[in-house]
Amino acid sequence: MGSYRLLRLFGIDILIHWSWLAIFALLIWWLAQGFFKDQYGDWTAGQRWGAAVVAALVFFISILLHELAHSLVAKREGLPVKSITLFIFGGVSALGSEPRTPGQEFRVAIVGPLVSFILAAVFGLVTVVAYLNDVGDSPPAAIALYLAIINFAGGMFNLRPGYPLDGGRGLRAGLWARGRNLLTATRRASKAGTFIAFGLIAIGVVSILLGNFIGGAWFIVIGWFLRNVSEASYQQLLFRSTLEGTKVADLVNRGFEAAPPDVSLSTLANEYMLAGGQRCVPIVVAAELLGLVTMRDLKRVPREEWETTSAFRAMTPQGKLHEVDAWEDIAAALEIMARENVNQLPVIEFGRFVGFITRADVLRLIQVRSELGGVQGTSSRAP
Repeated sequence: MGSYRLLRLFGIDILIHWSWLAIFALLIWWLAQGFFKDQYGDWTAGQRWGAAVVAALVFFISILLHELAHSLVAKREGLPVKSITLFIFGGVSALGSEPRTPGQEFRVAIVGPLVSFILAAVFGLVTVVAYLNDVGDSPPAAIALYLAIINFAGGMFNLRPGYPLDGGRGLRAGLWARGRNLLTATRRASKAGTFIAFGLIAIGVVSILLGNFIGGAWFIVIGWFLRNVSEASYQQLLFRSTLEGTKVADLVNRGFEAAPPDVSLSTLANEYMLAGGQRCVPIVVAAELLGLVTMRDLKRVPREEWETTSAFRAMTPQGKLHEVDAWEDIAAALEIMARENVNQLPVIEFGRFVGFITRADVLRLIQVRSELGGVQGTSSRAP
C-alpha cells in the first residue's frame, strides 16, 4: 500500500513508495547544507543544491541497479519476480517464490552487493582522475566521491550476515547447504538479523548520548526496521511451510445461508444476520454469486428504508469482490486477504459459489499445525 508504479524494466514493475519522497528531500537537504557545504566551502549555494539534487538522483539509480541485479539473476534462475519497490530504507525485490536450492539463494543474494562495489569502483576511478587533473574540487568530482563512498558503504552494510540483508541471505544459503532445511536455516539467519538490529539500535542510543541526535536516531530507526523485517520474513516462510500442500477447498466454510436478490434488508438483517450469526450474506441465484451484503453495506442504507430496499440494490456486486478458486493454495488466499485488507473471500469451484474462507480459519490452522510440529495435510478430494 502507498506504492505507485514508476516504470517497467525487463518485465519487472518498478514501484515507488511515498516514503521515498521524504528521504529523497532529506538527502538533498543534508548534501547541500551538510556534506557539500562542509567539504567545499567555496561553492555557491546554487552549486551545492544542484550537486545535491544530481547526487541524490544518481544514488537512487544506484539502489535501483542493485535491486535489478537481484531480480534479473532471480529471473535467470527461474524464480518469478513480482516487482521492485523503492522506499525510505532503499529498495526491495519481491520474489514470487523461495529459491529451490542453496546455490540459487547465494547467487541471487551476492549479486546485489557486487553491483554496489562495481559502482563504487567506477565512481572512485572518476574521482581519482578528477584529482589527477586538478579538478577534484569541482561539483562533478564531488558527486562522484560521494557516490563512491555511499555505494561502498551500502555494499558493506548489505553484506552483514543478518537475514534479510544480502549477507544474511548468503548465511542462509550456507546453513541450508550444510544439510539444514530451508526453514531452520531461515530461523537461524533471522536470529542473526535480530542480533545485528539490536546492535544498530545500541549504536544509535550511544550516538544520541554523545550529542549526535540525527545520526543516532537514524541508526535506531534502521535497527528497528531490520528487526521487524527479519522476524516478519521468517514468519512468512513459516506460514508458507505450514500451509504447503493445503488447498482452499480443505478449509472452505460451506455452512452459510444464501439469500435471494429480492429479499428485503429488514428480513436479511433479522433472519440471516441476527438469527444465523452471519456477518455477511451471499446473494445467490442457481449457485451463481451475484454479490455480498456485508454489515457495511447494510449500514449505508438508513434503517427506515430497510423494509423497502432489496438485497440486490444494497449488495456489493460480484465484479467488485475478490474471489479465490477452491483449488488455489491457501497461502495464495491469505496473500489476497492481506493485500486487499479483507477478512474473508468467496470461494468458487468449477464456476459455482461454494462458500467462504476466512482469515481466522487460516490462522487457526497455522496455529494447530505449528503446535503439532508442522503436520501438513493435503486435500482428500481432487478437482
